[in-house]
Amino acid sequence: MTNTADHAWHWGPELPQSQRLLCHWLQDTGSLTERLRRHCRQFRVQLQRTTAEISLTPTQAAWIGAERAFCREVLLLCDEQPWVYASSLYSPSTLNAVPALGGLGQRALGELLFEDPQLLRSEFEFAQLTTPQWQQLTRMQDIVPSAKDYLPWARRSLLSTGRAGVLVTELFLPQAQAYQEGNK
Repeated sequence: MTNTADHAWHWGPELPQSQRLLCHWLQDTGSLTERLRRHCRQFRVQLQRTTAEISLTPTQAAWIGAERAFCREVLLLCDEQPWVYASSLYSPSTLNAVPALGGLGQRALGELLFEDPQLLRSEFEFAQLTTPQWQQLTRMQDIVPSAKDYLPWARRSLLSTGRAGVLVTELFLPQAQAYQEGNK
């Protein structure tokens, strides 16, 4: 089993040039959890699934230095609206170094990792989903597609501390403030 959420997405350095403010969200190196909390009255993590030891694509394996990983998939909700679909991949050695990763439950990953003063983030890669990819993801994750006429953007980067690294993929869903600002 592979992490099908992002393995076929076309990753690269390109950003949506016509949506300057969306770019600010995509390029923000701080805690997405904290930024989301500033934009809503109620923030909540909805655990979609956790999967033990999935096979990784060669690209994913290169990011985290392992061929198999644990996968955690969540929706980040602002005022009960899903704004971000996020997946995190981490190796068994990372789980051994940071056992709290295995018991996050409804807690945001950012709350755990951004507490570490040694946290580093790699450069981002970006992807805009195609229509078939967006349709597949909405079916897999029970995400309600939006009536808006654009396809969502994602970013991924490696969050690492002196002890561990986690590949984090964040897909900004159509209801997210990033798109609302970009369309003003």
